[in-house]
Amino acid sequence: MAEITAALDEGGANTLFNAALSLVPLPPQSGSASFGPFVASYTASASFVHGSIDLIAPNTVRVANLRLNWHVSLSFGIDLNSFLPSFCLPQVCVDIPCVGRVCTPRVCISWPTITVPVSLGDFVEATADFGLDIALVGGQWRVRAVVQNVSQLQFGPATAGMLVLIGLAITPLLLAIPFIGPFVAIAVNAILAAIGVAGLLGFLGPIVSPFVSGLVIPIYNQPQHFQVLPAAGPNDPAVFVTLDSVTAAIQSTDEDELVLGVDISA
Repeated sequence: MAEITAALDEGGANTLFNAALSLVPLPPQSGSASFGPFVASYTASASFVHGSIDLIAPNTVRVANLRLNWHVSLSFGIDLNSFLPSFCLPQVCVDIPCVGRVCTPRVCISWPTITVPVSLGDFVEATADFGLDIALVGGQWRVRAVVQNVSQLQFGPATAGMLVLIGLAITPLLLAIPFIGPFVAIAVNAILAAIGVAGLLGFLGPIVSPFVSGLVIPIYNQPQHFQVLPAAGPNDPAVFVTLDSVTAAIQSTDEDELVLGVDISA
């Protein structure tokens, strides 16, 4: 039996974990991805808000309604050559006396690549299961909750508005294309509508999920050589103990508790 035992019920675990979540650093993510016939480079940032803790014996910490606020800045582009037919001016040839047959060069028009910036912020919720990880690292005992699996991400209601934002941003640029602008704008917006919310979520999921997939929440950190009493004078030195072992588990009796056990020696 451990010489020192500390227990935390679900109410205390909610306080501990939500405080720890707010301190978890989430470096910005950047990259590029395809969205139907479109391409986009992106920069994404996020921060955790809260979650509801459920302690499940023997070693699972379930965080329900784990809420992540996120913001994505996109450079959204469409290469019109990918779906518009090529257009070439007809070649004209004439026969000129003493010169012979002379033809105008064949001139083809290359359609532009349209790029627009689009920014959107919303939230996403998930349920995540964490396992307990106990290790002695560099003379420091640490207990962490490490994410094991995450259920399907549930995006907030504002996310679907991203399709409207893209359409509003790109339509004026398409309308400015001589002769065929209105037709291209209608075609692009029809493609966006066909992709729909399901396609949009499939695009956003890989951008947002890395913020959750590698999540580690610190629970306990303590030096192995631990000072319990400061020095009281030249003949009364500080008192240290050694934490020989640390255990952590979820125990279920009359209530579920996160229990830490520590064995010490002088």
